[in-house]
Amino acid sequence: MYDTLSDRSQYIYECTLKLLARFCRQQPFLSIVVYYIKKAQKFDGNENELTIKVPPGLTECFFQRAKAKTSLEVEYQVIDANFGDVNINQKHDINFQLFSPTGRELISDYKQSDAIHRYDVKEDGDYKLCFNNHHSHFSTKTVYFEVFVDSDSDDYNERWDDYDFLPELQYNDTIDQIKISIAKVHTDLSKIKHHQDQLKAIESRDRNLQEHNFTSVNRFSMIIIFVMVVVGAVQVIMVRSLFEEQSKLHKIFKMVS
Repeated sequence: MYDTLSDRSQYIYECTLKLLARFCRQQPFLSIVVYYIKKAQKFDGNENELTIKVPPGLTECFFQRAKAKTSLEVEYQVIDANFGDVNINQKHDINFQLFSPTGRELISDYKQSDAIHRYDVKEDGDYKLCFNNHHSHFSTKTVYFEVFVDSDSDDYNERWDDYDFLPELQYNDTIDQIKISIAKVHTDLSKIKHHQDQLKAIESRDRNLQEHNFTSVNRFSMIIIFVMVVVGAVQVIMVRSLFEEQSKLHKIFKMVS
């Protein structure tokens, strides 16, 4: 019914919103929950993901703005490696570097297929992420990566100041308890999305590997079949030449013997 993990995730997400919308008819204050869940799916610049192709001998760099006292998390995975349009099994590895706004190298990986890095930001600015494929002379690498800036501050709770609560409304729970509950829902949804992105990257890598193996098996099988046909034809010709005195092979065998 659904072709990809993202389609299934979107379906689950829409069903969750419908259930919450029905429940909000009985609990008016829960409409705020739906509002914040809808905002959770949109990137505000703190979370980004991308799939890129790094040609052999080249470097691709990207920039992510981050503030001090936050955490910068980078996760990458090589999901495919091939030689142009030819499906040849290559090593799924890439070089990775993370630079500070002043150009100082913070993190460096050499020939890694996947990795997760978390760095505590100490200065404001644009941090540079580079994927280096200089060690490969022919293979183009397809890399999926995700960048996440996690703030330990209470910025999320400060959004409540923009919402005007009606003083005449009475609720069973206090506003602080509802804030905590909604913040937990927001955090859990972010973790679910991050986990699904990981599964999507793994599924893409495994699918590419299976397709390459399928092509390699077919190519090898065709070569084996061709060799068997040629060897069989040669054997038939040689056996026939043993009984035909006028054949050239028979004369050659007679001279050798």
